[in-house]
Amino acid sequence: MKKTTVVVRLFFVVTLIVCAFVQLLAQDTTAARPFVAGGIYDKPFITRLGSKTTIGGYMDVLGSFHREDGINEGWSFEARRFNLFTYSVITDGIVVASEIEMEHGGEEFKLEYALLDVTFHEALNLRGGIILSPLGKTNLVHDSPKHELAERPLVATEIIPSTLSEAGIGFFGSLYPTTLSRLTYELYAVNGFTQDIVENAERTNIAMGKGKLFEEDNNGEPALVGRVAYSPTYGTDIGVSFHHGAYNVFLSEGLEIDDRRALSIVAVDAEHNEGWIHVQAEAALVALDIPPSLVGLFADRQSGYFVQVNVPFGEGLFPLWQRSKFTASVRYDAVDFDSDFVGDDHSRITVGINFRPVSDTVLKLNYEQNWMYDRENNLARSVGIIVALASYF
Repeated sequence: MKKTTVVVRLFFVVTLIVCAFVQLLAQDTTAARPFVAGGIYDKPFITRLGSKTTIGGYMDVLGSFHREDGINEGWSFEARRFNLFTYSVITDGIVVASEIEMEHGGEEFKLEYALLDVTFHEALNLRGGIILSPLGKTNLVHDSPKHELAERPLVATEIIPSTLSEAGIGFFGSLYPTTLSRLTYELYAVNGFTQDIVENAERTNIAMGKGKLFEEDNNGEPALVGRVAYSPTYGTDIGVSFHHGAYNVFLSEGLEIDDRRALSIVAVDAEHNEGWIHVQAEAALVALDIPPSLVGLFADRQSGYFVQVNVPFGEGLFPLWQRSKFTASVRYDAVDFDSDFVGDDHSRITVGINFRPVSDTVLKLNYEQNWMYDRENNLARSVGIIVALASYF
């Protein structure tokens, strides 16, 4: 009897050992239980086999010398931007993309865009998150390595203003009227601008009214922003864009506390590339409802434009970089901060030459002259020399 009991116990022990050994061999190590479910080592980009997240970015550094009315402070260097991109393919037709911007050597951090795209068809895509507003092409294509000149156009910084990012949701897509042409559109509902445009500024300042990305809409009424672009052939593009919505707080707990006041911005952009010459242009017009107490003190209309010509030359002169090239550029900028006054405007001429050892890296040398008029039409002149280095990585 005792021998039978010993044999039975031994049988069960051997069976348990064999089962444990078989389970160990059959176990998929990629499906092991996480140390903490949902913890730092239990994230989709880690546990998903063959993660499809790509990381990149760009950086730029500038050295500048400016003299205004005969007074200068010598040379100054600035590590202006170090930006990081992420691009993640969740599955077919679903993408998450973002850009984290670090400016002025880390003094400023900003989530420039963080969006989720869902593709139903090339002509119909859903986008939500922090959106790069399609207000003028410069706001969409503003990376330093892409631009031939060191500074962005005045209309894209003083009027629109670039970089304009807003929380919202909407649609975008592409249509093909002919085999060569393409029509694209973007349309989003966003939080829009705030009344800081006039409340916390010395003059009408659109940039001051940019909504905080981490705050809710100040008036509970979404603004609309959109762009339609037509390309008759590759290298030629014409776009029309707009931004419209209330900017002030006019309701509180359902009660009307102020008149609704709207901000409208319309922009037109064009680009043409013949191979030996590249022409760019953009213009914007602002219309603003001003509170009665500020009429005459703040502008209800602003405008600006730029025209730029780029001519590439000297391709492949360096054996080390077979695809290197030089580009000569000239740009004229003009912005009018108050269309009702003769003064209060700023114009600039910039000439530059740059060298690209490869398409993603550029060394720029610019010379600029500025003419700045105050509201009394007094002129201040300045000149500047800028050296810049920028690259994607």
